[in-house]
Amino acid sequence: MENTAGTGKELLEFERTYFERLRLAAQVIIEAAPDLELVTGPLEAELQIFKERVEFLLLLPEYAADVLPWRKMLNGEQPPGKP
Repeated sequence: MENTAGTGKELLEFERTYFERLRLAAQVIIEAAPDLELVTGPLEAELQIFKERVEFLLLLPEYAADVLPWRKMLNGEQPPGKP
């Protein structure tokens, strides 16, 4: 089965890699935060929410069409900031 960006059913390989890297980056920051005291409570909560949203899109890629700007453009929407 071939993945197509227009269907919104599955993630393309580069999209999966993109989300996995975002998830890993959030996890590294969250794990380093208590040791380095770089992240405040609200920021840590936002990072956790961000990480969970990325994991959600990895598990249920059919919702990626509503989130990814390039998928929106492939589905006929105008790019942000363009009339």
